[in-house]
Amino acid sequence: MYRLGLALILAGALGNFIDRVRFQYVTDMFQLDFINFAIFNVADMSLTIGVILVLIHILFFDKGDTL
Repeated sequence: MYRLGLALILAGALGNFIDRVRFQYVTDMFQLDFINFAIFNVADMSLTIGVILVLIHILFFDKGDTL
């Protein structure tokens, strides 16, 4: 789960970076009309899901003894 989260974060960051380099802006493509929510794209979804997966792993599964 940790590696999948990191891969999703990297993929989302690269997707948004490529849009910034090519178009000087990020293309958003999804708008939810039934609720007041921000317009987003696949890279944003990937980043969000990746961060959630990493946080779940750190909070519940990581047995590290550091700080």
